[in-house]
Amino acid sequence: METPAMPVKLAMFACLLLAFAPIQARAQTAFPDRPIRVIVPFPAGGPTDTLARGLGEGFRQRTGQTFVIESRPGANTAIGALACKAAAPDGYTLCLLGSTSMSLNPHMQKNLRYSRADMIPVTNIAMSRAAFLVHKDVPVNTLAELVEYSKKNPEKMNYASFGAGSELHHVMEWFKKKTGAQITHVPFQGFAPALQAFDRGDIQVLLPSVIQPIVQRVEQKQAKALFILNDFPADNLPGVPPVSGVGLPPIGFQTWFGMLAPAGTPTPIVEKLSEDLRAIVNDKAFADKFIRAIGLVPVTNTPEEFAKFMDQDFINAGELVKISGVTLAE
Repeated sequence: METPAMPVKLAMFACLLLAFAPIQARAQTAFPDRPIRVIVPFPAGGPTDTLARGLGEGFRQRTGQTFVIESRPGANTAIGALACKAAAPDGYTLCLLGSTSMSLNPHMQKNLRYSRADMIPVTNIAMSRAAFLVHKDVPVNTLAELVEYSKKNPEKMNYASFGAGSELHHVMEWFKKKTGAQITHVPFQGFAPALQAFDRGDIQVLLPSVIQPIVQRVEQKQAKALFILNDFPADNLPGVPPVSGVGLPPIGFQTWFGMLAPAGTPTPIVEKLSEDLRAIVNDKAFADKFIRAIGLVPVTNTPEEFAKFMDQDFINAGELVKISGVTLAE
């Protein structure tokens, strides 16, 4: 008597599935099994590059795999964001983007070739804490004195940004409209040349992150810190009031840097990357060395929380752009 062929085939197929299941599981749990490329939309050697490399060291210690940092500066971070959009959504490309790329640029450029939908939030990493610095030779010590002096001496007052359309460009134009201060914008290609110009006295106002070299300039009376551009003070600049302590209204916007992935990256991979990065950033020794040391504040959240944060930040950025009036040429 013959055995029916169909039950035999079904049994063989079930055996194959059972044999293949562990292979699938190993493939999923093996991620990452090679280095991960991280796109940074800023020049090499700057604070964001330092942050990315620090994250790479933490990632190596946690997973055994490294980050390969790819600097793609230009077009107010849009070049790096476009590179992120074009990358394969396999988990082996991440993008250390921020408020300029994801919140400000869409409000400034009508024909921007990427959008929020092109990226998947993984986790926030850090937020900036900046100081409003005035050069030592400017004869003012308070915000009110600065505003009055700038009105009487507009030709003597310049402020630096790290590029046209950058966060600091918007914040300073917001500040001018709120106070009536008359200070001319001078854009620079990054932090280092702006700081050099400030030290020479070519620039009278600078809004850098509160890193140790800035703290040293304040302590050595080479610069005066009038306030912190946040609603909370900086521990390493005691006595310098937050923005709310000098009579200015809340800015409603803050510089942040977070890790994103190209749209289409599988959810399990995004969740694992988020878990790994949150564990790295939440380690105090790591945060002290690689985040607080460059003037940033460590911040983490889940992909879902980060998505909600970005949605609100987009709205806040739209209000800031509206007030500042800053736009970029198409």
